[in-house]
Amino acid sequence: MIVDGRRINSCLTLAVMHEGDAITTIEGLGEPGNLHPIQAAFIKHDGFQCGYCTPGQICSSLAVIEEINANIPSHVTKNLTDQVAITAAEIRERMSGNLCRCGAYSNILDAISDVAGVKA
Repeated sequence: MIVDGRRINSCLTLAVMHEGDAITTIEGLGEPGNLHPIQAAFIKHDGFQCGYCTPGQICSSLAVIEEINANIPSHVTKNLTDQVAITAAEIRERMSGNLCRCGAYSNILDAISDVAGVKA
């Protein structure tokens, strides 16, 4: 889920800790017939199989793109004074905490890259 623009694990927080915060879950991103672009990209690129991790993957994906666009560096950012580029390495590093037991990682990377407007 996304709380005040930051990715957090919903299983590691209590709702009472976020009173007054802006909280976005998968249900807040799109609706049937009007999907959010990241949801549509996951479908287009077959970025999920069983669906168990999909809500977290999608919310995290959206926040990853926003983090990079906000020039927030990660552990793989090479030059901290330059604008952070949306690269496969940046996306992989930032998404590394989201586990998918089906192994759809390459398709998830393709979906995020598509929405970010870069080649995977």
